[in-house]
Amino acid sequence: MGLEQVYWTLPIVAYPFISGLIAGSFIVGSLSKIFGQKQYEPLAKLSLLVTLAFILFAPVGPLADSRQPSRWWELYTRAHIPEAPMGLFTIIWTTYVIVVIAEIYLAFRAPLHQLSEVTPGWKGRLYHWLTLGSTGMSEMRLRREHKWLVILAGFGIFLAFAFHGYIGFIFGAIKARPLWHNALMMPMFITSAILSGIALMIIVYSIVFRYFSFHRKVDSALVDGLMKIMIWVLLVDLFLDVVDILNSAPVAYTDQATASGFAEIFLHGPLTGAYWIGQLGLLVVALTLALFRGIRTSPLWASVASFAALISIWFMRYNTVIGGQLQPKVSQGVVLYSPALFGRGSMQIVFGLFMFILFVFSLLLMVFPWDDEATKHRLFHSTQLTNHGEQNRSTNKILEH
Repeated sequence: MGLEQVYWTLPIVAYPFISGLIAGSFIVGSLSKIFGQKQYEPLAKLSLLVTLAFILFAPVGPLADSRQPSRWWELYTRAHIPEAPMGLFTIIWTTYVIVVIAEIYLAFRAPLHQLSEVTPGWKGRLYHWLTLGSTGMSEMRLRREHKWLVILAGFGIFLAFAFHGYIGFIFGAIKARPLWHNALMMPMFITSAILSGIALMIIVYSIVFRYFSFHRKVDSALVDGLMKIMIWVLLVDLFLDVVDILNSAPVAYTDQATASGFAEIFLHGPLTGAYWIGQLGLLVVALTLALFRGIRTSPLWASVASFAALISIWFMRYNTVIGGQLQPKVSQGVVLYSPALFGRGSMQIVFGLFMFILFVFSLLLMVFPWDDEATKHRLFHSTQLTNHGEQNRSTNKILEH
């Protein structure tokens, strides 16, 4: 009969969502290095750890949804360029992982070396191992590492746009799906990625610095600055959503297949609530909250607004991936889909994926010295103890004589 089922399920929805968080959080972390916004310096190291935790699990979504995930290695061993878009993903993702790891090494090498000299036991040896045995601390060496950090950050921003932009390109290039074949797909995906990254960093920064930093304090001015940037990105994202409606709904501006599919799925179909309330409604809520200065300067309420933006982006990914498949290619009508709670392609898989990311991020927080104030305190305290010990030894020698 030509009817289809939904082949790309929730793990595929999670894939562009996680990719957007990676790209957006990396760009936020580069504000101080590339754009000279020094007030965002506390986010630089933290954003690298967020990016690493998410980027390690970015391929898990497609692999969890695939029929033969054990054949992942063929993405490296077989020629896929330019025929298969996943071949392009393999190149971009691998390059991105290398760049992020290299930037983490350069950003943390000096403090890790300092901590390795004052930390006893296995943790000190771990710090030394993470520095790869490098002990150079000269001014020239540190300036050279900072220069490379700036270069890698600039290249990383390019990769961030490429990493998420190509996903929008994949959807937009599929002519067999009328609701995907849209020139707006790439800019919509890139804009929403930046928005999700800003929202994620506001939440992560507010929680981590409030409960796990040395001073247990959140900089309201920093949160306010991020919220102001988020307002502009929200406006652009909302504008693109409105243009998408005008580009897809009226028959006068699009083809019959796109207009009928958009109406039957999003206007009065199975995804009406997910589209108008989940995607557009929460986007407007986030924008409205962000316009109030009292909310922007409150870490709690800023996190609430950011969470609303994140959920909106999740629904955008859901409506794109699932909604585009609900319209049959040949026959009339709409294919119905209900997300499974357990099993393959279910909510259980997505929940487990995010729990793994949270676990890895927690480990990274415990290992790497992301809080400069805490690192300074540990080094100062260790120096004081060393000086005190040397003074006691000198006193004992005097007394012995």
